[in-house]
Amino acid sequence: MLNFSIKSFTEHIRSDNAESSAIYNDLKKAFYLSLSTYPKNQNIIGVYFFDILKLITNTHFKNKELQLGIEPTNKFVHRKLDNWPYIGYEDITQGIDLKTKNFGKIISIKPSITRRILQHMTNFQCNLGSRFSKTVSLTSLRISNDENLLSFQPPQLKRKLISAKKGWFSVPNLSSQLDLLRSIIIEVMETNNHPLSPVLISEILLCHINADCYEGSINFEFTSDVVVLNSGVDLHNRMLGMAAINQGLPVINIQHGEAYGIFDEPPFGELGECIYSSAVLGYGDGALANQQTYKFGLDKKIHYIKSNSTKINKLFSNEFKGLDTNTKDINYFYFPTSLGGASHRYGPYRDTSDSLYLSWQLCLINIFNGEVTIKSHPKEKYLESYNFKKFKSETGTISELLQKIDVFIFDYVGTAFNEACATEKPIIYFDLGIRNIAPDVLKEIKKRTIYFDIENGLPTIDEIKDHLYFSEVKNSYSKEYSLCGNDKSRIQSLSDGIDKLYG
Repeated sequence: MLNFSIKSFTEHIRSDNAESSAIYNDLKKAFYLSLSTYPKNQNIIGVYFFDILKLITNTHFKNKELQLGIEPTNKFVHRKLDNWPYIGYEDITQGIDLKTKNFGKIISIKPSITRRILQHMTNFQCNLGSRFSKTVSLTSLRISNDENLLSFQPPQLKRKLISAKKGWFSVPNLSSQLDLLRSIIIEVMETNNHPLSPVLISEILLCHINADCYEGSINFEFTSDVVVLNSGVDLHNRMLGMAAINQGLPVINIQHGEAYGIFDEPPFGELGECIYSSAVLGYGDGALANQQTYKFGLDKKIHYIKSNSTKINKLFSNEFKGLDTNTKDINYFYFPTSLGGASHRYGPYRDTSDSLYLSWQLCLINIFNGEVTIKSHPKEKYLESYNFKKFKSETGTISELLQKIDVFIFDYVGTAFNEACATEKPIIYFDLGIRNIAPDVLKEIKKRTIYFDIENGLPTIDEIKDHLYFSEVKNSYSKEYSLCGNDKSRIQSLSDGIDKLYG
């Protein structure tokens, strides 16, 4: 492990966020200027905005880690990349050969046979009763881990699975738009002193776009009344969103993570999840009630459909409490976020260097004298980077592990954190400063957890234990940001929202 200090760690996080925020702001400004020539419903920069941001910030971070000597040591992570985002650590140190790259993300959409059968069965029920009011186009079954859009309820929605072969997406004036994009990338990189060649990065991005996008009119057709998509940051959903608004159809983006409005960050702003949205299916009422406090919040022109998290509803306890004073052996369970590895880092406010984060984890384990169990992230792709000499680990969901857990430990707000907040168990939260948590949300987190800002120093295990014994406290975090005060399923909330907005 590295020579590690909390001060250098937090300074590194701050500088990463500041540098990538500057890149984001310059890209955002350039995009808005481009709208005077290419409107949003045809603008390729808008569709690829987050891919552009990811490649520029990812390579900036990689080069910075190499310069500081804090790059990953695992050979798999350190390797050259043939696929997106094309530039690995070894590409930077040994040279980038564009002829070896497999450009594009192969944006084809092909529903499985099982999904098609479910669609026909569900729609047969609708037709049998002639009760459906709207037909919705969709690509994914998942509305939550416990509900999917091809279930038989509610009968008001007729489902139409989207299918598209490679090469389906086209935009007018692609060549001239890419010429403009090339000049934007070069200017943004030079303004922000990006260490890699702006000409090379712009060429990579143009090859990336040309692999999946063609010049021509936007003519993809939906045979439905409403288009329902998942994350508005994902490239294929941005393409579908643009196609839908060109057909005059409303687009509803479904949010995941079991809570909504937690972060005030670019992916949740007008260029992120909601760039082509007519409405958003969120969780709870908290974000809407404090809408004016967000820099990157929900646009007032976009409708908000509130809903309950199915998982939170199952786990929810109205109060949480500390440990019983008779508790002797405390089972601490630590839930880290996933590592960025070779391909998944970008900024601002997303993550930090893997090597620094692993060093922090070792520091955290030492605070608890090694008596902590690590529950790895379910989407962790780089478990081989965990080279601690000894650590206890568990797999399974929070529901499956709940009886074993006495105290939760988090340093990152994500799905697992939101689930843990719904339980009656105590939570220790170390704020590393990675994410930009909305101010009102942070107040609720401080109420719900035993909160430590690591910039103020690290507690001892005895100081932590002193905080673990307390009487019952009302759980307002889950009520505000995960639940909405009714007993409806998420699918029913979506159906009612569609009927109210577009009926």
